[in-house]
Amino acid sequence: EHAGDLLGARPVVIPLSARDALSVKLLYKTSRDGGGSEGNRNSQTSLWKRSNFGALEHFLSTTLTASSKVKTKLLNPIGVSEGILMDCQSEILQRQEELDVDVMTLRLLSQQTDAWEKEQEEVIKKCQSNVRAAILKRSQMARKLMEELSIFDQCKMGLGLGGDVFDRA
Repeated sequence: EHAGDLLGARPVVIPLSARDALSVKLLYKTSRDGGGSEGNRNSQTSLWKRSNFGALEHFLSTTLTASSKVKTKLLNPIGVSEGILMDCQSEILQRQEELDVDVMTLRLLSQQTDAWEKEQEEVIKKCQSNVRAAILKRSQMARKLMEELSIFDQCKMGLGLGGDVFDRA
């Protein structure tokens, strides 16, 4: 009923048995190759009738005109192609959505990497500043020590003779 509403006409329904039709074709092939018997032909005929493919062939040959046969042959590949194209289009759209998500993920990772890089630069600058301050402090201490030593003690230090001067400092 629903198909009739959609199509605008009541469709003809012909029940078929593809299994029986295939069996007939296989039996026909073996009987043709081996010269089949009369009983074999009777079973072929009953299987063919049961398959109902004869009724389908008769219906198609009587209802289809030459122009409708050509139109059906031409529309079938177009319909198949259209179905394939629709499937491809939906696959492309799905992949596009997945790629859009991937692009957003890459942008987020890039932003996070840039932020991490800036943070690391700040940490490195702070460490460099701390190292500079420590070196300056040690150099000032060394300068102060050298000022407190006499020229004689400095000469002894240069020769490696005086350790007692550092003991005092």
